[in-house]
Amino acid sequence: MPEIRYNVVYRGRLLPSFEISAVKSKLMATFPINEKQAEAILKGSRVVLKKNADETTAKRLGMALKRAGMDIVLTESTAAPGGDSLQDAYIDPRKEKATKLNSGQAKEKDDSVAGKQGTPPDKPESVWEPSAIPFEFTGSGREYFKIWVVNIILSILTLGIYSAWAKVRRKQYIYGNTRLQGAAFEYLADPVKILKGRLIVIGFFVLSSAASIFIPVAEILFTLIFIAALPWVMVRTLMFNARNSAIRNIRFGFKGRVKEAAFVFMLWPILAVFTLGAIFPYVYWRQKKFIVENSTYGRTRFVFTASAREYYRLFYGALIPIVVGVLLLVGAGFLFAPLIFLVMVGLYLYLFSFYSVKTTNLLYNASSLSHNRFKSELKIMEYLMLVFTNSLGTALTLGLFSPWARIRTLRYRLGHLTLFADADPESFVASEEKQVSALGEEFGDFFDMDIGL
Repeated sequence: MPEIRYNVVYRGRLLPSFEISAVKSKLMATFPINEKQAEAILKGSRVVLKKNADETTAKRLGMALKRAGMDIVLTESTAAPGGDSLQDAYIDPRKEKATKLNSGQAKEKDDSVAGKQGTPPDKPESVWEPSAIPFEFTGSGREYFKIWVVNIILSILTLGIYSAWAKVRRKQYIYGNTRLQGAAFEYLADPVKILKGRLIVIGFFVLSSAASIFIPVAEILFTLIFIAALPWVMVRTLMFNARNSAIRNIRFGFKGRVKEAAFVFMLWPILAVFTLGAIFPYVYWRQKKFIVENSTYGRTRFVFTASAREYYRLFYGALIPIVVGVLLLVGAGFLFAPLIFLVMVGLYLYLFSFYSVKTTNLLYNASSLSHNRFKSELKIMEYLMLVFTNSLGTALTLGLFSPWARIRTLRYRLGHLTLFADADPESFVASEEKQVSALGEEFGDFFDMDIGL
């Protein structure tokens, strides 16, 4: 069977957020063309930049041009192999001969360099096209409940030693049931490393407690050491979680620096206290920006485009239901206590849902990977009903419903999350990063610190 070959076609438009001058410079650096030719290509409505290339070459060139800012599509070619050299990469459409497609008589007439409209192929076969890929979650409450119960029992029987394996089992189930385009996420952490990290953390606090009994000042010293180590702990936690997460055999990564983490998670929060919380939205924005922009998939970094202004609008938007709630409480004060309780519970659930939905949507909608972007469409009232029923079920069953509540929440969140892919997911190259110790994460677990995405 003959090898399928492809044409690399520019579709006459730039990708969002790219300037034509920057794209033109990259185009001239990629192909042996001058400025006038580059301008003519970018102004064209459809231009074939490379024809009759093998799949690997076409994908590589297409991805490079996409990253440069050009809207590129690969179409199947029926010409005989040849013309794959770099000097043949730029093709003047005026010189390109029409070819037969699918053994029919339809002919492809390409645009001129000046931008003359050509006739596109009837049904070009594309290696990738921008498409909406929904996230899926296939887990069930019953299965997760079994894992939850076994984890608790074995952790108690082993005096906590099994908790490291329990954590891995729990995460592997959740990751394995989270799918994107048919591929499941993977959690790859070694429970032995997690156990070692936990033993070191426990040993640190046992030592500090024992030392404080004989040397009172030692408690202050250990406290200062712990505070100074917090930025390192947070960075190592994010590194460990990312490094042990993967999809399609490509691992995630985190490249944040401890110095920046110290500013984001320590200095700025302290300043927020002195401003009576006025700059808290800015601090929260800096923290999310730090996490997202230092996260990677393979060698490609995520991009975060949200502004501090958007977070200010989000947080101050929550003042409206607070004011309404206070007015309702004042009015209820003239009636009876049960009504006050209902108003307070309703206000709390609404604010919690408002905050969760708005921050989650903003986080994902402002995040992208190369030219692939995310879209989260959580709804406040839907999420409020989910939180209410989960809370009610957990309370009535004395906590036994919590595994179902976790699964229901994950299914709702992932069911409203979509990846708009403008690149081949398999084109990313796995990053060769060194193994990250689990020690930092176990400090985080010890204090139940949620600093992940």
